[in-house]
Amino acid sequence: MVMINIYIVFDSLNPMKLWDLPVPEKLKRTFPNLELRPPQVQAIEKGVLEGRNVVVSSPTASGKTLIAELAGVKNILEGKGKMLYIVPLKSIANEKYKEFEERYNYLKVALSIGDYDSSDPWLEKYDIIITTSEKMDSLIRHRALWVRNVGTLVVDEIHLINDLSRGPTLEVLITKLREIVNAQVIALSATIKNAKEIAEWLGAELVVSDYRPTRLREGVLLGDKIYFEDEIVEIGGKGEVGILKDTLKRGKQVLFFLASRRYAEALAKRLSKELPEELEGLGKEVKNVLPRPTRQCELLGECVKHRVAFHHAGLLPKQRQLIEEHFRKGDIKVICATPTLAMGVNLPAYRVVVRDLRRYEGGLYWIPVLEYKQMAGRAGRPGYDEEGEAICMASTEEEKEEIFGKYIFGEVEDITSKLSAEPVLRMHLLSLIANLFVRDEEGMFKFFSKTFWAKQYGEVKALLERLRRIRSLLEEWGFVEGFIATPLGHRVSELYIDPLSAHHIITCLRNEGDTFGYLHMLCNTSEMKPLLKVRPREFPEIQAMLNEFKLLQPEPSPWDYDYEDFIDAFKTALVFYDWINEKGEDEILDKYRVTPGELYARLRDMDWLLYAASELARLIGEKRHIAPLLKLRVRVKHGVKEELIPLVRFEGIGRVRARLLYNNGIRDAGDIRKASLERLSGLLGRKIAEKLKRQVTT
Repeated sequence: MVMINIYIVFDSLNPMKLWDLPVPEKLKRTFPNLELRPPQVQAIEKGVLEGRNVVVSSPTASGKTLIAELAGVKNILEGKGKMLYIVPLKSIANEKYKEFEERYNYLKVALSIGDYDSSDPWLEKYDIIITTSEKMDSLIRHRALWVRNVGTLVVDEIHLINDLSRGPTLEVLITKLREIVNAQVIALSATIKNAKEIAEWLGAELVVSDYRPTRLREGVLLGDKIYFEDEIVEIGGKGEVGILKDTLKRGKQVLFFLASRRYAEALAKRLSKELPEELEGLGKEVKNVLPRPTRQCELLGECVKHRVAFHHAGLLPKQRQLIEEHFRKGDIKVICATPTLAMGVNLPAYRVVVRDLRRYEGGLYWIPVLEYKQMAGRAGRPGYDEEGEAICMASTEEEKEEIFGKYIFGEVEDITSKLSAEPVLRMHLLSLIANLFVRDEEGMFKFFSKTFWAKQYGEVKALLERLRRIRSLLEEWGFVEGFIATPLGHRVSELYIDPLSAHHIITCLRNEGDTFGYLHMLCNTSEMKPLLKVRPREFPEIQAMLNEFKLLQPEPSPWDYDYEDFIDAFKTALVFYDWINEKGEDEILDKYRVTPGELYARLRDMDWLLYAASELARLIGEKRHIAPLLKLRVRVKHGVKEELIPLVRFEGIGRVRARLLYNNGIRDAGDIRKASLERLSGLLGRKIAEKLKRQVTT
């Protein structure tokens, strides 16, 4: 540690430049005047450019990504294999892809985040491959041969091993990749308490730094004053409005983090009333992303006109893209966001306000320090600000002192393995058997002894007992025989669904059902969780509707432990049923409180489950279900009744245009051929009509 401090002092007098390092000329020309930051210098001293594994733990915007880039591109140019860059979210993958494609125009950069039922053999031709952990795990299940040519494995946001939903897949994926390839591993993380433990697990050198290109000041707002460690700043107003006005007076931007979507929307609406209408065009664009704007779209559009936006998973992708783009440009001055933005795309602001430090989940609790630090790290824009401010909000003097002690001066928590959850082990054990990582009980023990779980807890005996039980279940369901995957087990692994979900689908497909029955069957899978909750006042109506449909599974007794899931799945299936019966996004929002963004995310999940169900039907010989499932897949994709299927198959024809054509007597390809261009133009507009005509005449 002393050596590092001495070097940094020396570095401030004599900056280390990339040009002076033994790297290929092409890489030097990419960054001709690059002066390395302290974490980058430290990583180079630890051997990152000589192929050593490295874990970098440092704040947001400290230059972590560039460390991985320099090592990975150097390895590519020296013929040492591809760079595989793994990120937690598709939004981050898209952002990295754009950056890398522009920066390294002499290399082939690929983005792979889509179809989970492919090995993507085309990736063989690419040098840099950016993907998510789930997609990469799927590629390995499909035996992607190009993986063996990976020379640099970069794991961004490795602290997400701590995340209950994403962590186990990331942990198993890293363990698998280290079995397959002898690649240099570079793991990047926010500041975490037990980074040394991660480094030891990966056999890596550890780089720890608190360097930031912009100074971060952390404080607490109480009344009309912000209390920093070294000064008190009066902002001339109280609460969020006071912060907003003071920030704008300084010519800066502000990010508010709130606990829920409802809070984010409410604050954006309130703050927009404090600003004049200056972005009418952008407001209209954001509002009209859908053919028929929902109430949420209208509210967002109105806020954006006033240079304020809310940002959460309930928005449509195009809306999020427009908000992010115009916040970066400085057009939008305020974003009110849920915490997911903190680990998503790069959206720094001069001020970050973490309003809700407590959440309610079965009780009121303080959020983890690590989560606060992730949000606070967005404060300060490198190249624009010399400093950034992260501000918490308190209502009493006692609360202010508690926030200082817990968050501003407090230590972040250890991250821990979440690998022991049974649904996770089910899915990954089948994959490990199907891909021959595990061939017997000894192999099962050996693989899991290489995980972060084993590193943390020192042994895997408790895990092994659970794995034995799970393997027996997989055998009972017909997915394995001993430690050999059956053809059905192989396919379930490739389809990337929970084996329990596959078993449930297979059991249901032995029965007869109707369209709603298929939707209900698939809503009863773990992939569709969280389900919509049936409120007590809704029970009588839901129970009365049970007899209206032909379900593929029997109704359990109200006293059974799974009855609540059965009923919640029924309500969730009603959302999809309304959608395929051409109910609009706003109607669904009003009736079920499902926002357009959430609806489209659920539709993507349902599309995949319908495909998986059709594949399982084919494998088990229940071919009578294949055509109805595939037909339903088209209806779910387009949100149409069955009669519109022949029309929505044409490019440029969605649910609205298809209904318009159908209601005017144009119901299939033959009708389109017969209809004059003038008639079609009157219904659809000249451009769409010509495009439609071309499709039926070629």
